[in-house]
Amino acid sequence: MGDAEQMWITVVPPLEDGGDDEAELVLIGIDPTSGDPGQQLVDVLLDRGHEGEEGVFYLLPFDLGVRYERDGDRLAVVLLTSPEVYDHMISQYRQDLAEAGAPLRDAPLVEDGVVLLRREIATDFDPATGTGDQPVVLLLQDGPAAEAELFSAFDAGEAALAVVGTWGEDE
Repeated sequence: MGDAEQMWITVVPPLEDGGDDEAELVLIGIDPTSGDPGQQLVDVLLDRGHEGEEGVFYLLPFDLGVRYERDGDRLAVVLLTSPEVYDHMISQYRQDLAEAGAPLRDAPLVEDGVVLLRREIATDFDPATGTGDQPVVLLLQDGPAAEAELFSAFDAGEAALAVVGTWGEDE
């Protein structure tokens, strides 16, 4: 499956509060078993979370963030981390990814961040809200997801959801 097949604009039922207003969100599939170092690094970064309430983990603002880009009818989502977090993560947690991820670290920074992943699709969906860009929801599961089965793995406890806020928030 290509990147476009791992990005959806959809309602995310596990995040709904039961209200009548079902908001569409940007959902990105992340496969930690993929050979893509960006996906592997996103998975490792999510393990850096700090537990708040039981089962809810929070990342610091520059551990992982999202940036939206629009080019005509194409919406792109870019997942970023700070160079310091990237360097620490590689040296402390996943030295085996250092070589595979070197092109990510060596690429030009975007808004002072290392680009881990970029996905885009054709859509007229606008993720901007009155308070800025909305977060992105990551669906982490082994293997690529299919839209028809997006949340069944989560319901079965075989996948996890993570909400990632806008890059540069709460600087």
